[in-house]
Amino acid sequence: MSDLDDLTAKLKQARDELKLQLHLGSKEAEEEWEALVSDWDKFVQKTQLDKSAEEVGEAARDLGLKIKAAFDRMRKS
Repeated sequence: MSDLDDLTAKLKQARDELKLQLHLGSKEAEEEWEALVSDWDKFVQKTQLDKSAEEVGEAARDLGLKIKAAFDRMRKS
């Protein structure tokens, strides 16, 4: 085997190993991405729930103030 054949074989092996590492790396990156997307979805859902809870709290507070005002009006009359 000549030096050129030996170099070609080594380069082919290195190329194949890099290709495999890239594939495995992209698989790992894809899995990490999926986990991040899942975390993002949970974050968005939680912020929507918090927003809804805040809106419900405001509505309950407004209703309480209206009831208090009605009680005050009834008491005065």
